[in-house]
This record gives sequence, structure tokens and C-alpha cells, in this order.
Amino acid sequence: MKNIKYIIALMICIAVVSGCKKFLNVTPVDALSGNNFWKTRKDVEGYTNGIYTILRDKVGKTIFFPALEMRGNYVLTSGSIDASGNNVVNNLINNNLKSIVTASTTYDTRIKTIMNWKPWYDIISASNILYAEIDKVPDSELSGTEKKRFKAEAVFLRNLSYMFLCKLFGDAIYYTQAYNNVPLPRTAQVTVLTKCIADMSAVKNDLPTAYADAGAKGLRPTRGSAVALLMHLNMWASAWDEPNKNNYFREVLQLAEEMATYTNYRVLPITQENTKLIFKGHSDENLFGVLQDFNYGEIFEAFANYSFFFSYYPYRGTVTKTASFMSYDKDYITKLFPTGSPDERLSLWFENYNAANTSFQFKKFANVYSTGLGAALSVSSDDSAVIFRLPDALLLAAEAAAELNETDLAQGYVNQIRNAASAPLITSTGETLKKDIYNERCRELIGEGHFFFDLVRTGRATETEFSKAVISVGNFTNGAWTWPIIVPASESTANPFFVGNNFWN
Repeated sequence: MKNIKYIIALMICIAVVSGCKKFLNVTPVDALSGNNFWKTRKDVEGYTNGIYTILRDKVGKTIFFPALEMRGNYVLTSGSIDASGNNVVNNLINNNLKSIVTASTTYDTRIKTIMNWKPWYDIISASNILYAEIDKVPDSELSGTEKKRFKAEAVFLRNLSYMFLCKLFGDAIYYTQAYNNVPLPRTAQVTVLTKCIADMSAVKNDLPTAYADAGAKGLRPTRGSAVALLMHLNMWASAWDEPNKNNYFREVLQLAEEMATYTNYRVLPITQENTKLIFKGHSDENLFGVLQDFNYGEIFEAFANYSFFFSYYPYRGTVTKTASFMSYDKDYITKLFPTGSPDERLSLWFENYNAANTSFQFKKFANVYSTGLGAALSVSSDDSAVIFRLPDALLLAAEAAAELNETDLAQGYVNQIRNAASAPLITSTGETLKKDIYNERCRELIGEGHFFFDLVRTGRATETEFSKAVISVGNFTNGAWTWPIIVPASESTANPFFVGNNFWN
């Protein structure tokens, strides 16, 4: 990740791939992508690490995951974020994105980074090049099996990007060719998703079940990572392809069965030690994520961490930081964690959980590093960004089983998560079971960036019971669930086929 030569080379290549003169068009650069570059294992590793740097910047230098968790959620600004922060965050919570697009305060600008889809296409373009060029490396440097593994890793990274593009914007410009030089229109998201499912399925088994290097655990894709990605792609497709939704649910259950065969993954009991282990990113629960580690110089921007908004000393800030910027609404958090109902997550992840004021403390993200001494001592988050972990996958399987009326199977999956939290088992059936599984996702994955996507995918964004800022059915159908797309005028002009999301235009 720190090999500057290869990162610079990749970024020059990406600049050509996605330059402002031609939107998503590519001109080959022989010095970077031809035989002069693809000679050694070090070349390949350096180039691949450069792709991860783009992904890391997307989640670690922006407000990406916190914003996905806040939008439409039952949260409130209980303290003062900064001169403009409260108003902007409240606009985000209330789905008032138009005002954010037209404003230019610090937090408007930070949230607008989510609306820029170019970094996802940077990853896609670079992954397409990796896939196309890897065979040029001499066999003396990489075996055939290793080349297949790098190709599968490229496929994983581009399909991960397409997943986020669809979840954020709906229809996407889809291509897998290296050095594409043809302007392309947006493709219907169901078509994109089905292409991604086929693409990932074809090479999934070329990924390892685990890496010999312990440092890669949870941070480089395995077959388990690919299974998790495929589960998400299928569940998102099921929301928009009503006639075929049961086929997607059945596929998710088959994938869950495959996941169970990978014995290197397991759900960890909820303890303070395990919580810290999980969100460092290397635990037996972790399927894929992005590293943050102060010891290695891998540091996110403060506002990229959820704890920046919902915690105070000793989880963030100086010793004088005794109040949180934000908290959860009392009625919502007590619905998720009813008083008197045992749940280790409640006792370990929260302090003053139902206070609905600045004394609220979110302790789920407990890894920290400190700088300074004495009165100048300051604590910052040192948790990685977890994109996929096993409980998320098991709860998707529970949801799919409930939708297919396979009650015992659904209960079995969700109760693996309940057992780990020492919480009472779920015994409900029918529509109540579906609601219970949804609420379990809200509990287990709280703060991890799944909230708004789950709200949209399940159709609950239109229901007052589940969202603080309900989207009307008409507006939802017209795309109010998406994010505006911000691209430079020169790029959109260069591609005559490009159109934004009409609801926000």
C-alpha cells in the first residue's frame, strides 16, 4: 500500500482512463499497461495495491459509511458539530439532498463526495486492466493458478464497485473491457446486477479460501468474500426484479450453504475483546474490509469514522471532550433494545443508550490510537471499515428464507446472531418474523453503513415505522431513494448518452 512507484503509475493510468476529456473512455498507455510494465510479481502486487488505495480513499477519506447510516435514520444532532454541520446533517437525515447539492459548506462538500461516482469507475477501469494484462507476466514470475487468482480479485473489485454504484445511483454505465473508448449509456440496474452475478460466479473458485499471510485476512478477497458479495448482489436484485425475486432468494440460500463449508469463518460471541478484534478487521467474522491502522500509517479522516459523531473521550477527542455530537432517538433505540431484555450488545456497545442527548456514548468502535501528551492527549478511532462480515451474510440468508416461508431455516440463521449476543431466541413466524429479522440487522449492524441500503432494499423507506424521513411511494418509484450524481460538466458533455437521476435533476 505504500509502494509509491506503483501507486503513482496506477493513478496516471486512471487519469488517462477517466480523464475529463472523455467520460469513461480510455486510451492505452503502453508504459503502464503493456509488456514494459507487466514483468514481475512485484509489478502486479504494486498495481493491485494501487487499486486498493483508491477504495481506501473512497471509504477512509470521506463521510461515506457514516452518511449511509444516518440518512433516514432515527438519529439526531444533540450537540454542535461545527458552524454548519448540524444543519447539513439534519438535511441528510431528512432526505433533503437537493439543498446539499447546491450548497458549499464544509459538510455539504463532504457529503457531496458520496455523489461523485468517478472513484468507483476508477476502480472498475483499473480492475479491467489488471484482468486483461495479467497474462503478460512471465510464467516464471506467476503460476497459472496465481494469475487466475489475480483475475478473480480484479473481478471481485469491479463487481464490488458495481454493487455500490447500483445501491447508490440505480442504473450504471456497465463495461468490463480494458481501454474502452466508446461512450456508453447507463444500463438498467437489474441487468448490471445479473451480469455481475454471472461474472463473479464464473471465477469465485479461483479465489483462495484463506491466505497464508495473516495480514491479508479480511482485507483481500477470498471465496467467502465472493459469496458475501454475491449474496448482496442477489438481495439487491430481488428488490427490483419482482417476477424473479424468489430465484434470487433461493440463490442466497445456496450461497449460505456454501459459506457454511468454509470452516475458517465463525460468529464470535459478543465480548469487549471480540468486538475490538472484529473491527480491527482480521477476525474469523471478517469477510472483507478496508484497513485502518495507525501503526502502519493507514489513517482515515476523523469524520470517516462513525465514532466521530456518536462518541467522546475515551473513544475520541481530548480529555475535555465529554459530549457526543449525535445520538439515537430514545423511542427507536429502546425498540431495538427493550429495557430488561438481555443483550450483550446493549451493555457493551452503548453508554446512556436511551438518553437522546450529548451523554449518549457509542462504544462499538473501540479501537483507538492517541497522540500528544498530558492535556494535549487526543484519542482517535483506529477501527477498519468492515464491508462484509459473517453476521451480515447470515441475516441476509435468514431474510431470504423468511421470504420463501422456510420458517425453521430463517429462525436458525437469525438465532445464530442472537446466541452470540446472549439474547432471547426469535420464535416468530410470517410477517412478524420478517420484521424481527430486519430489526436484528438494525441491531447487529448498527453504525456499519447498512441502514439506508436495507431501508431501500426492503421497501421500508416508505413506512413510518422504519424511517424517520419517510419517502412517499410516488417519490420512491421516481428515484428519491437514490443519491444525486455529480460529474464535471465537461465529462457529461463528452458522453451524449449520460443522464443523471431525474428525481434530483
